[in-house]
Order: sequence, then C-alpha cells, then structure tokens
Amino acid sequence: KATGGSNVIYGGAGNKILAAALGEVACSIQHKFGGPWDLCAPQAIITAMGGRITDLFGDEISLYEPDSITKYRRNERGYIATPPGSDIDHDALVALLNRETSVQKYKDSIN
Repeated sequence: KATGGSNVIYGGAGNKILAAALGEVACSIQHKFGGPWDLCAPQAIITAMGGRITDLFGDEISLYEPDSITKYRRNERGYIATPPGSDIDHDALVALLNRETSVQKYKDSIN
C-alpha cells in the first residue's frame, strides 16, 4: 500500500525472479521458498542482468554457505528481487518493508 503497487500472480520463485529480471514487474517479494533449487539459477540470471536480489532483510542470499544462519531455516528468509534499471531502489524497498511490524515479528520468529 505504501508504494502504490499491485499484485501479479506467477507460479514458482524462479518465474517471479525471472519476471523481475526481464522488467515485467517492478520487484518480486516472497517471504519463503522451497530451497536452493528455487534460487540458484534465477539469482545468477538477475545478477548477471544487473538486477539485485537479497533476502527480505537486505542480506545476501545465504543458501550456499554451510555456517550461515540456521541451516534448515534459510529458505524462510525469503527474497526481494529488483530488475536492472528499476524505478524502485532496492535498499529503500528493503528498509520500507523492514519498518513494518509484521516483518519485524516474522524476522524474530525465524531467527
């Protein structure tokens, strides 16, 4: 509501991130996903195209690091993906979302 956006329904995390990489959507946000298979290729594509992807809290995606975060709950940190040349500043979007009480409570529940 704060950004005046709308929802677009896409199936699968990979399709959502690809839509952002191609500029079909202004951003893609998902609070959790299945596992590394959902992000490994899409993360490489959006990054190679000049877009950005972080977890919901602005940290780098850490699915591939054995000692990062709690091993079995990394997928619950979700992602935010923004396309190259987006009108939406990625860091500003992360900050806006993280000011929301519901996001703060969610973060506390998974850490």
